[in-house]
Amino acid sequence: MTTRVALVGPEIEENLSLRYLASALARVGVEVELVPFNHASDLARVLTQVLACTPTLVGISMAFQWRAPDMLGLAVALREAGFRGHVTLGGHFATFAAEEALGDFPEIDSICRQEAEETLVELVQHVAQGRDWKGLPGLSVRLDDGRVTTTALRHPAELSTLAWPDRRGKPAECFGHRIAPLVSTRGCYANCTFCCIAAWHEVTLPGKRYRERPLEDVADEMAAEHFGRGIDIFVFHDDNFFLPSGVKNAERINRLADLLEARKVRRFATVVKARPTDVQEKPFRALVERLHCIRCYVGIETDADQGLETLQRWAQPKHNAAAMAMVDELGLYTCFNVLLFDPDTTMDSLQANLAFMRRWAGSPFNFGRTELYAGTPLLRRMREENRARGDWLQWDYSMSSPSVERVFQLANAAFDERNFKVDGLANTMMSTRFDVEVVRRFHPEVYRPAWRERARGLSKALGLDSVAGLERIIARVEARESVTGDRQFVADLAGALRATEQRLKVDAEALAGELESLVDGQALTRVGDRVATPLQKMTHAASAEVSP
Repeated sequence: MTTRVALVGPEIEENLSLRYLASALARVGVEVELVPFNHASDLARVLTQVLACTPTLVGISMAFQWRAPDMLGLAVALREAGFRGHVTLGGHFATFAAEEALGDFPEIDSICRQEAEETLVELVQHVAQGRDWKGLPGLSVRLDDGRVTTTALRHPAELSTLAWPDRRGKPAECFGHRIAPLVSTRGCYANCTFCCIAAWHEVTLPGKRYRERPLEDVADEMAAEHFGRGIDIFVFHDDNFFLPSGVKNAERINRLADLLEARKVRRFATVVKARPTDVQEKPFRALVERLHCIRCYVGIETDADQGLETLQRWAQPKHNAAAMAMVDELGLYTCFNVLLFDPDTTMDSLQANLAFMRRWAGSPFNFGRTELYAGTPLLRRMREENRARGDWLQWDYSMSSPSVERVFQLANAAFDERNFKVDGLANTMMSTRFDVEVVRRFHPEVYRPAWRERARGLSKALGLDSVAGLERIIARVEARESVTGDRQFVADLAGALRATEQRLKVDAEALAGELESLVDGQALTRVGDRVATPLQKMTHAASAEVSP
């Protein structure tokens, strides 16, 4: 009898974590159903799809902390619908919150910790054969007496031994150019206090925190995707695409370019993420000229000395400025995120970051608050200081400065629609600029340099408007205006922000219309009507929980 498994998780773009697991299971003859669960409103459809495939085991991805209630709700719904098979969770948040999740939700049988290709295969085999699975390495389990325990941690697998991720389904497209995510490395060698990714890989010790795939394997996968599925745009989702060495980075990039050339992969583009300290001339010139990079997310996070210390970033303000200047010189489209608020933010810190945002407003950016994620040193510190409130599902805090806290509350209310809605203009501007770069790379015969300047102008207008709005908030707080008038102040400011957004949205749609009319044979959708380009989503996710 065929063993079936349902793997559930976000699928806004191809979910590599689930798709690597699907390939690992397929290797041993397990039939896998991939079930997208992108929004809470999808629950009924997800439940129906999972039950319809009659799985032996359901694996639920709980990587993102903010989606945990949806994923836990699915486990409850499965049991209420009569499902009696095995339910396991996996991902960053599930790994760190295993004791709480298993303790509070009897509907869950196990949690696969860390990377789970080997763990899940063995778990499925044992469950299908009716064998005891609670001693398998890589798990958190609930014992018969109700206590939660963990088994031995597996050493991470050699990346060259893993099957390429399952690529079923139609890939995303931009102007008819197909897009696929991939990774050339796994792991993180940094120690940022706020990042659950770095904390997650820290747990792998004494295994390797950072591993590279053989470049031949990466090139083989890219060639297979290019010629087999028509992929033109490769989005590298590596937590660290770059090594902490400019010389080695240049060698690695040129080597990958040589391998792709040998495989006759020539008409393609790439997208990467980088730390500010990664942005050096030789590797980045090779990145642009030989890997045809059309977008680089630079993990600025903060330009304030205080913020850099709190978050334990490797960069200094001089590195941030040098990185932005270098990508500008190379003509490389970049975007960034600013963690404007953190537990220790001061009014001086705010001003330092506003100055940075103003200086580089021609590059699309977003800003928000540093959140407290499971397993991170920052959450541990805040709990030790009795400053974290809430519980394992959602931690909250107030800034140490009451004035900064008031600025945050006002900004959060006024900018929520711009910064954090799916179709918010901060993210849409990133997508608009990406569209221009795709045309620039693949359609030089119709490309107009003025489009790039118009896109930059739109980003700059939005960025400067955001800075001006924040300055209005800061001025109100510093003037010690009565809090009784804050509600009306936010309403007035939000109205002004929405008016600017509407005007810029019209201009962005006009630009999209020109692109559409001049790129022959491409099925396009207007910026205002779509969320099709995964770069828009990827940037939001990056700013939410993942930073390079």
